[in-house]
Amino acid sequence: MPESTPCKHSGCGRTADGGKGYCKRHYALWKRGGLPKSRYKTCRVEGCRKPIVTRGRCDEHAARDYPGKRPTQAETPA
Repeated sequence: MPESTPCKHSGCGRTADGGKGYCKRHYALWKRGGLPKSRYKTCRVEGCRKPIVTRGRCDEHAARDYPGKRPTQAETPA
């Protein structure tokens, strides 16, 4: 039987049985984008971990930093 490898997250002593070399807890955290090396590119605004939508920013920060640059949906006549 092969030896179990430890989770590659620093300070974690659990076995790496969750995927990508992480334990189940840290693998779930990685999938949500909670670890420093997340599964998707994150917003470049400091402290924001949301996925990039455009120009290196998430939806919220792109709207803040580039007002009027997002395509608006056409309103339907009443």
